[in-house]
Amino acid sequence: MIERHAKLTLEQERRPVGLLFLQPRWVSSFDSLVMEIGCTSQAEWAPGFRAIKSSRTFHVMKYLNIIAFAFAAPTLFGCSKEEGCTYPAACNFNEEAVVDDGSCDFVTCAGCTDPDALNYDASATTDDGSCEYDPSVTTAECVSSVDFDDYSYPVVAIGDQCWFGENLRSTVFQDGTTIPEETAANFPSLTTPARSTYNNSTSVFNAQGYLYNGIAATSSQNGGLCPSGWHVPTELDWMELESYLVVAGYGKRMGEALKSQSGWAQNGNGSDVYGFNGSGGGHAWPDGSNYSLNYYGTYWSSTYTSSGDVMQRTLSSGSNQLNRAEYWDVIGCSVRCIAD
Repeated sequence: MIERHAKLTLEQERRPVGLLFLQPRWVSSFDSLVMEIGCTSQAEWAPGFRAIKSSRTFHVMKYLNIIAFAFAAPTLFGCSKEEGCTYPAACNFNEEAVVDDGSCDFVTCAGCTDPDALNYDASATTDDGSCEYDPSVTTAECVSSVDFDDYSYPVVAIGDQCWFGENLRSTVFQDGTTIPEETAANFPSLTTPARSTYNNSTSVFNAQGYLYNGIAATSSQNGGLCPSGWHVPTELDWMELESYLVVAGYGKRMGEALKSQSGWAQNGNGSDVYGFNGSGGGHAWPDGSNYSLNYYGTYWSSTYTSSGDVMQRTLSSGSNQLNRAEYWDVIGCSVRCIAD
């Protein structure tokens, strides 16, 4: 008898799933019957199944295993898969939905969710990065100006940082040692600090200051490029500035907030919210030429990367972003000083 039962079980396993109902066997619960005819959970039961579960029909089936019902149930009642938005981050997420119907809405509930923002939206449940804050709120206590190498630099507070409000134009290191002046054509072959004037133009120098190679920007010799108590910003300094601008509501408009209100090509001027007065000083390129005056303002950090390049930031006339990049240290870029 045991051997015969084993053979029957083996034969059943070899048959198509649809034929399993042809074999006399027990169905221990309504849930298991539902599984047998194709439903994967109670959430998929059609109304007909829900009604049957509490009726005597099932209790009769449980003991008799009526084959006709087993085959007819999927046709008569079916498995209902509720449709709706299944993406949890959507405004109209439906936790009961099994099948996504493409109706997810990510707009109507989006807005500024920070109560401290000027444009806080109490009805918003998803933050869309549009929060705006009072840009005048800073914590830094800065001097109004700094004199260095016979020039007075305005100083501006941004968050808890103090920055020069103009590009560096110093001819000397902090200790008074002269920074060698070279033409852009000589920059690619240099291995020592140097400065250059864009196309040797006095008028450009008056507006934009010098372009320094990355070797000078990263050097600590002779005290570095900036006056005592100041330094060329590190990569972390730039990142701190960016973090503050995000909190201040300029996450997607950092460049706009830092660019000067005039002087940029293609009407690419900024709002200059903090007085940073970012300008398009261009750069000295590795081919020995000057490029992009009034189109790009490139600013060094003092941080070398593992690949031997130097981190920098770029403002441009065609974008409201503050872009991050790595440059060869033989390129000439503008420099801003930041307080220690």
